[in-house]
Amino acid sequence: MKERHLITQKRRSRGCEYEGGSEKKLDSFEDYAVSVAIYANRGERTAQLLQQPEVIVTSVEEASSSAKPLVKQFKKLSKKIKKIIASLPQQEVNEEEASLFDVLWLLLASVIFVPIFQKLPGGSPVLGYLAAGILIGPYGLSIIRHVHGTKAIAEFGVVFLLFNIGLELSVERLSSMKKYVFGLGSAQVLATAVVVGLVARICGQAGPAAIVIGNGLALSSTAVVLQVLQERGESTSRHGRATFSVLLFQDLAVVVLLILIPLISPNSSKGGVGFQAIAEALGLAAVKAAIAITAIIAGGRLLLRPIYKQVAENQNAEIFSANTLLVILGTSLLTARAGLSMALGAFLAGLLLAETEFSLQVESDIAPYRGLLLGLFFMTVGMSIDPKLLVSNFPVITSTLGLLICGKTILVSVIGKIFGISIISAIRTGLLLAPGGEFAFVAFGEAVNQGIMSSEMSSLLFLVVGLSMAITPWLAAGGQLIASRFEQHDVRSLLPVESETDDLQDHIIICGFGRVGQIIAQLLSERLIPFVALDVRSDRVAVGRALDLPVYFGDAGSREVLHKVGAERACAAAITLDTPGANYRTVWALSKYFPNVKTFVRAHDVDHGLNLEKAGATAVVPETLEPSLQLAAAVLAQAKLPTSEIAATINEFRSRHLAELTELCEASGSSLGYGFNRIMSKPKSQSPDSLDDAQVSEGTLAV
Repeated sequence: MKERHLITQKRRSRGCEYEGGSEKKLDSFEDYAVSVAIYANRGERTAQLLQQPEVIVTSVEEASSSAKPLVKQFKKLSKKIKKIIASLPQQEVNEEEASLFDVLWLLLASVIFVPIFQKLPGGSPVLGYLAAGILIGPYGLSIIRHVHGTKAIAEFGVVFLLFNIGLELSVERLSSMKKYVFGLGSAQVLATAVVVGLVARICGQAGPAAIVIGNGLALSSTAVVLQVLQERGESTSRHGRATFSVLLFQDLAVVVLLILIPLISPNSSKGGVGFQAIAEALGLAAVKAAIAITAIIAGGRLLLRPIYKQVAENQNAEIFSANTLLVILGTSLLTARAGLSMALGAFLAGLLLAETEFSLQVESDIAPYRGLLLGLFFMTVGMSIDPKLLVSNFPVITSTLGLLICGKTILVSVIGKIFGISIISAIRTGLLLAPGGEFAFVAFGEAVNQGIMSSEMSSLLFLVVGLSMAITPWLAAGGQLIASRFEQHDVRSLLPVESETDDLQDHIIICGFGRVGQIIAQLLSERLIPFVALDVRSDRVAVGRALDLPVYFGDAGSREVLHKVGAERACAAAITLDTPGANYRTVWALSKYFPNVKTFVRAHDVDHGLNLEKAGATAVVPETLEPSLQLAAAVLAQAKLPTSEIAATINEFRSRHLAELTELCEASGSSLGYGFNRIMSKPKSQSPDSLDDAQVSEGTLAV
């Protein structure tokens, strides 16, 4: 307390040396903020803070006339900070304590800034993390001055984010997106690189520098954009899928860019651009990438399920989580050694795990790591933004930022329209992809090391990219505003609202409003049975709304969405989603969080049915059985069989087939299978064979 009192007295005495009311108050407040920050990091941290920052700061003479007063204020403030630091008592702080102080400041800044920015119009946690990074970084209060170690850890935030995205996808869905990944993605990167490169060349940049600038600014931020899409619930929308596809291709394009930079360097032993050298390097990289990706996919499909089964049998949650971390880091390291990004390896691992029954538990285990590391990544981006450089070069930076956002938005919108995306979705995709990305920092930094561009130019580009990433949430909000004004059906208006479902009681939840879901909804409507339907495709939701049906946009596997449609008061759920993984995830969520809801779900095959039963399904119906029986009945009618004989034949086959499936389930250790025990409220000891044909048939048709 005495030490703190002395610091306060010194601060006040130094503040009294300045004349003028407002200036005196401002200086006193700044001294107080800085001294509080430095007090927690004294000793060795003090010695570090006395060093000059390794940054390029434009001098006052180079600054525009309007910015000179602000630059002088920053310089005066810098001198005052050094005087305060010199006056602080010296005390040794070991390396462990210094690291602990870094962690404490990171957590404190995020706890303060993230909630504040979330409450702003169009605000996002991303903005809060960026603002926190600016404040405590080397260009702010300099609490955390050397961010290289922090960045190395923060990169894993992007790795975990891509792993989570892979868990939410399926191989089938990814295959259906190949048109966007390789078509739209390649067109966006090439067109943007050419246009931006030409502009840079016209502005006086050398050929190699223009190539790097064009390709670097063609990239977008995977971490920021995907986080914003998830926050806004737009990951599965048309523009969300298109955006993700382009980002996935950009992760592949980064490899080519990083290979190209040393080859076009004036310091290269090849003497500049050599077509043969470039072709050889790219060919070698393609072979290494193909081997790595093939090894991950083949090894993952052969080994992941058996390994996770073995780990799960131990019933040790810590070992299960450790195994997941091993898979993520192992695949990331493998792709990194092959010259690809670590995030791509994590994405492939998530994609393979999505095909297993362990994906939901894995997703739950990594959620805390992903959130914290991703927040740390956004803070390191904020630490790279220099307010003094922004002030001294304000006209140049703002004009460059405006050209980047407008130019990329127009290019992506035009290309998206060519690839069949609606104009509104194309514009929203363009706004999300318009900002720069984290890989631009890597590319421009490597270009400086290779002598391709000056450090002054890279500093300006760092600032442009950082600012563009910071305004991504507002660009997404602008796209939403455009859609609400000009698009007939807006995703936000299709989301479920609790006030609309408060009066529902003992209702049915239809998960999936495709062909099967629409038929079930029609039958329930005719019988005046209350229901609510969910789907992640806005066009299907719009069809239901046009018919005045209670259909909402939302992920049926999300606990929050299920709560909003009154799952705790529902009596049953009919799950008719398109993919096996989505069906399994929804059954698991209902069984875990809303055990009162009886779940009726269709299965693609026997193995899928067994997995659904293990996830907690009340009844599983083979999706091919009833259509096959109806088709067979039509054929028998054409063969002139009597109607009564056709009905008897169909019922007999149905009963026999379900009995065989039930026996198969029991033989595999299943207690429920296809026998509908829970529906009929039979004790577990009673054999499913005791159910008569009428009961089985009726139970099947009820779904």
